[in-house]
Amino acid sequence: MHETSAQCKHFKLIFTLPTFMMTNPQNLTDLRLLTSQVYEQSSVAMLILDANFRIVSSNPAFTKITGFEFTFLNPESFSLIYDELSNPALIDQMQKQLAESDSFSCELTIIKQNAQHFSALIAVNTLRHQQVNDLYYLVLILDMSEQKQRESELRFYSEVDPLTNLGNRKFLLQSLDNAINSANRFNYTVALMFLDLDGFKQINDRFGHGEGDKVLLEVTKRLKQCVRQVDSVARLGGDEFVIILNGTSKEMIAVTAKRIIDFLTISVEDQSSNLQVSASIGISLYPQDSNNPLMLLKYADEAMYKAKSKGKRQFCWHLDI
Repeated sequence: MHETSAQCKHFKLIFTLPTFMMTNPQNLTDLRLLTSQVYEQSSVAMLILDANFRIVSSNPAFTKITGFEFTFLNPESFSLIYDELSNPALIDQMQKQLAESDSFSCELTIIKQNAQHFSALIAVNTLRHQQVNDLYYLVLILDMSEQKQRESELRFYSEVDPLTNLGNRKFLLQSLDNAINSANRFNYTVALMFLDLDGFKQINDRFGHGEGDKVLLEVTKRLKQCVRQVDSVARLGGDEFVIILNGTSKEMIAVTAKRIIDFLTISVEDQSSNLQVSASIGISLYPQDSNNPLMLLKYADEAMYKAKSKGKRQFCWHLDI
């Protein structure tokens, strides 16, 4: 038996051919014909390059995916189609791996004829013509657009609260890590505000969860209006929200907390009832209170309960507990 293999980042294909097929002339002719048909009829885009990485052939799938007809491609078009190949470091890496293992793979951005871009997995394999000792390269182009879109959607839904479209707990902890890293770099304070709605349970009990959801959406809208673009707002669940304030003074943190409390006084009423929702806020500071993100969250939560115990619609610092 004779085995050949084609290998790239995510999969390995092994073709096992009986030895008699490699020695019987008629079978070799049939095999060359089959190989040609695979190249022409495959749904995978393919290019053949010479030893200098100049295009010498492309299959129909390449034209379908990129819009480029082979007759309109010049031999130097390879680096124009793959924008990253203008990077000498990537070229060096590709040449080194091809010299060592006859294969190379990576993800690149493909430029279509209409100037649109898409992500693709590129697998390059060395082809050697034994009779004339010529060197060529076979390039396989696998469109990753749908996979990238699915990955992006999964990341979005794994980090976003479905009701408010605010970040969730996972998003919050990632944002807090980023904020702490920036604070260390630029030597500033990060404030963590833990906010809980006063009276929200009564809204749900009296008017139902549908009306409660409307209140949460209105709270989200108003919170965004109270903070800057450099700050982050997340919903932990229920009526709990967390705000990260980056690079501000303790005085401005207090001003922001008062503004949020004033802005989040919301009335919900019908013909027989008038209920109010307000906010209680607990605040912890980095690096003054802790260097640990989870401890900062815990301290802000504890400070929030202290604010509630003092009569609600207030804010409390962790250091004041």
